[in-house]
Amino acid sequence: MAVKRRRRTPEQARGEILDAATELIARHGPDGVGLRRVAEAVGVTHGLVTHYFGTYAALVRAVLQRESERKRERVRERLRADGSVPYADGMTRVLFEILGDERYVRLWAWTQLHDAEAARAPDSPTHLSRLVDAVEAGVRTVLPAPDGPDRERIEMVVLLALSGAYGYALGRRHWLTDLGHDPDEPGRDDAYRAALSSALAAYLQGLTP
Repeated sequence: MAVKRRRRTPEQARGEILDAATELIARHGPDGVGLRRVAEAVGVTHGLVTHYFGTYAALVRAVLQRESERKRERVRERLRADGSVPYADGMTRVLFEILGDERYVRLWAWTQLHDAEAARAPDSPTHLSRLVDAVEAGVRTVLPAPDGPDRERIEMVVLLALSGAYGYALGRRHWLTDLGHDPDEPGRDDAYRAALSSALAAYLQGLTP
């Protein structure tokens, strides 16, 4: 298939490749795309995509990194906006709502399975310290130290929220069906989120060890 070429700056080319990869991966999953398909969608050569990203795993990693930063910013925005609500319940609800995105979770899981470099790199796009930093900053705006929870307790809440959100996003259809529930029933996800948020809020507030 002939590729129509037009002049692009390096920044434009890289951005358009990332945009196309993000859209294709969202529609087909990371296993259903590949460098050539992304190149065709943008109208550039396979070699140009390789020039900017090297491998398909590196391109998926770049997509995940951008999506992760967008989600961290949404966490910061929501925590600032929800400063007037009980901070523990508000924080856990925000984490679950934003991180419980099935497509994002599957993208994250793919990188863990197929991209060893991303999983072990200190500046990994999924590196939790940056997310905890954003959450801690939001908590401190509502309840400054030393009255608020310490860093270790905030880290534990983030780990529990991630596990609950990621696990539910990946297994919800199978698990709910197996329990005799309709996974598409309105309110089913909200009920799970409310239960998890209540448990995490109690822990964050120091009501449980």
